Amino acid sequence: MLHFGAAFPDGSKSSTGAHPHGFFEGPGEPAPPVLLMRNGGGSGGDDELSGSGSLWLWPLPPAGKLRLVAEWKDFGLAECSIFLDGSRLRDAAAGVQKFW
Repeated sequence: MLHFGAAFPDGSKSSTGAHPHGFFEGPGEPAPPVLLMRNGGGSGGDDELSGSGSLWLWPLPPAGKLRLVAEWKDFGLAECSIFLDGSRLRDAAAGVQKFW
């Protein structure tokens, strides 16, 4: 299974494994942080595989380093990660326009 994870600067973490169907159930808001994989699809054969999807992270991370992790053991992808600046993500989100 393809897994993604996020580690916030304060040490809190979430992964797509916590909500494998891309949604959460129950009344009210879930305990943060939440990382969901949505709108996935793919195709392939014996020699090639392609896919697409989107990740939804809530809430916005605070200032500091946000670590994003990926792993897909079935296809030989060991855990790997990148760091993003939480401040830059918050700045970008400030310009988002809500449509509903």
